[in-house]
Amino acid sequence: MLKYEFTNGSVSLFIDKRRANKENAFPLKWRVYYKRKRTDYPIRVFLTEEEWELLPTSKIKKLSDLRKEIIPYFNNVLVKNINELLRNNSFSIEQFNHNLGKSDILTVNDAFNVKIKSLQENDKISNSIIYQCSLNSLEKFAGEKISFSKITPKFLKEYQQDMEKNEIRRSTIGMYVRCLRAIINNNGEPYLTDANYPFGKGKYIVPTGSGREMALQLPDIHLLEAYDCDDAVTEQCRDMWLFSFYCSGANFNDICKFKYKNIKNGEIYFIRQKTKSTTQDQKDIVVPILEPMQKIIDKHGNESTDKENYIFPFLNDTNTEQERFLKTQNLIRLTNKKIKLIAKKIGLMDGISTYTARHSYATILAKLRVPESFIAEQLGHSKRTVTQNYFDSYTKEERVSFNSLLLQSNSGKMEADV
Repeated sequence: MLKYEFTNGSVSLFIDKRRANKENAFPLKWRVYYKRKRTDYPIRVFLTEEEWELLPTSKIKKLSDLRKEIIPYFNNVLVKNINELLRNNSFSIEQFNHNLGKSDILTVNDAFNVKIKSLQENDKISNSIIYQCSLNSLEKFAGEKISFSKITPKFLKEYQQDMEKNEIRRSTIGMYVRCLRAIINNNGEPYLTDANYPFGKGKYIVPTGSGREMALQLPDIHLLEAYDCDDAVTEQCRDMWLFSFYCSGANFNDICKFKYKNIKNGEIYFIRQKTKSTTQDQKDIVVPILEPMQKIIDKHGNESTDKENYIFPFLNDTNTEQERFLKTQNLIRLTNKKIKLIAKKIGLMDGISTYTARHSYATILAKLRVPESFIAEQLGHSKRTVTQNYFDSYTKEERVSFNSLLLQSNSGKMEADV
């Protein structure tokens, strides 16, 4: 019915017949094509196929009123804005959206900043920092005003090559590019679609990190445990690393937020902070408090065991998620520094960190032939197969039995009874 063509593009009204509503009517949309990129704008009007055919000339009040509304909008808003942008040689879908008041996002940089602000406002501080680092990297390569149309497979390959030249680790490259891909995808309303979408088979494939040896052997863990620390700070850091290991590889972000109310019947119940807002089917991870864990709680925990108190004192007197995040990050940095020094003195592998505790927990139990499903459950992996959903979780006795294998001294002779 309504269509206007311009250089490299067009704007038109169409009926989207892919899905009808309960009245068997379909939504009307404005469709803008520009340089083979398609963008649709719903107008919250539904017509049957018959009504759509009658729309151009019908005197039916519903249809005549609709014409009086959409024709002026088409001429005075859509076509007018397109022509103004073309005269200024500044037409882009992003600028067109901006002129229509649909978005303040004109560039990839704008989209990143909106995402970062949203994450911060929702107390997702760690994720906001990852996106900020990704944006910093991208701006270092391509500047502070990156148009969406610039993000092509060629651009992404050159961006990756630049990071590789600057000796950025492959896993970090993958993380940065995945952030950029999430920005482009825009929660299901992508800024780039169809032929212009740069990711996927035959286009650009996001790199994955190569595997590294990150796990300690059980004798190494016990050697670390027996080390006579030089000072109280080093001892506390070492002990918290061991607590993470024995606590089924729980990360420090979770451990620091443990409260005494999380302890029930000799076990700690918690949901991973990392997946708390992304997994619909929330399920507690339940970890038996082994003797080494209880000793660490007794040694370094808060004196008051009131249910609302943190088990450990690191987040005492914090009021905001930002404060809790910074305190936790400081503890992680300090622990990484101290655990590396200990590892060097006793001849363990280079690169040991807080994450090594989690990786070591999983690897050691796997080598002891503990069921993979148990390890996945303890690590808090959210994806379960249909078959796994038919089975109950492991019992307390089973959890204690499997995790207690970590206490054995002769790892070469250990094997889980499965």
